[in-house]
Amino acid sequence: MQEGNELELRLTGRIAAEGRDAWVPEAGTRKKVRGIPFRDFMAACLYDERLGYYRSGRVRIGKEGDFYTSSGIGTVMGDVLAAYMARDAFAAGVPRLVYEWGAGTGRLGLQMLAKWSAMPEMERAEPVRYRMVDANPGHRQAARRAAAEAGFGEQVRFLAPELAEEELSAAGPCVVVANELLDAFPVRRFKRLNGVLREIGTFYDEAEGRFRDCLLEHSEYADGFASRAHGVRLAEGQEAEWSPDAEAWLDELCRMLPGGRIILIDYGDCAGELYAPHRMRGTLLCYRNHTAHDDPYVHIGEQDMTAHVNFSSVRKTAEAAGWRVASYSTQKRFLVDNGVLQELRDHRDPNPFGEAARRNRAIRQLLLSDGMSESFKVMVLAK
Repeated sequence: MQEGNELELRLTGRIAAEGRDAWVPEAGTRKKVRGIPFRDFMAACLYDERLGYYRSGRVRIGKEGDFYTSSGIGTVMGDVLAAYMARDAFAAGVPRLVYEWGAGTGRLGLQMLAKWSAMPEMERAEPVRYRMVDANPGHRQAARRAAAEAGFGEQVRFLAPELAEEELSAAGPCVVVANELLDAFPVRRFKRLNGVLREIGTFYDEAEGRFRDCLLEHSEYADGFASRAHGVRLAEGQEAEWSPDAEAWLDELCRMLPGGRIILIDYGDCAGELYAPHRMRGTLLCYRNHTAHDDPYVHIGEQDMTAHVNFSSVRKTAEAAGWRVASYSTQKRFLVDNGVLQELRDHRDPNPFGEAARRNRAIRQLLLSDGMSESFKVMVLAK
């Protein structure tokens, strides 16, 4: 039996055992079904201990995976972040201890470690202690190999999230980096129908032989979503997402850390933009083999699922825990404000694959490619 089929069977069994009253609009009537919150379906697909997308041990990032992150475009993002931390956090007295949550295969961290090792002002003090945190054992193994090959094996530890949380609770002030992490938490989905805000669930349609959306009869999260929408009311028929799991992670982190910096990089926006009428289908997307689509009910356990981050709620969560927003901007603005244009190199080498040409292309791609640098936001929290 294939792993995906086994996970499907596990999910259908869970729906049978735990399913709530739900319904599906059908020919002007309500077809009654049993369903679980979509959040629970998504959590199982991504994080089932053995069969989940992020827990199966397979590398999911890069050419052999399903998606790239900004660290896959040259070393520009790592270089700029490293210089920013040195100038902002470390210069302000924050200890040189960095936790990267969702570190993947270690590319971003190794880029920053290489940059710090080349900065004269960083050489005159103790080296940065770096912690790469990732739930995927395959990613941790790949990161460990890459760090050893780069000569940083002694500076880096590789931790599962559970162990990192135990360690972090006693670490004191430090820097936490989360690059494309918040979007990886499961989301709850909602839809306004006949003027009522309903939570979207998942049921198994025996006739079609597949999972489908349903609407839960009762949801304790509908009122919570309304508060996170910050005054925005969904239009009739509009769908939207909210991730209490991401907020809970951030809240725990903020309350655990006595001070330092938390750097959050993700695609998302403020509530007013995320829940605007032009986003009638919400922002949920799936990625497989570097192709995006919007069907979460195919390739069970073998595709990434993600939704845009509500940075209005991120701010609210952080401020309630005693942190302040030191800066918030698009990734493009952050890169420009922190000197990325000075990284462009004047060269006369006709070879388009030369080092200078590749560096310049990477900078242009980060700033201009597909609007990515406008969709991604960088929020820095300080305490």
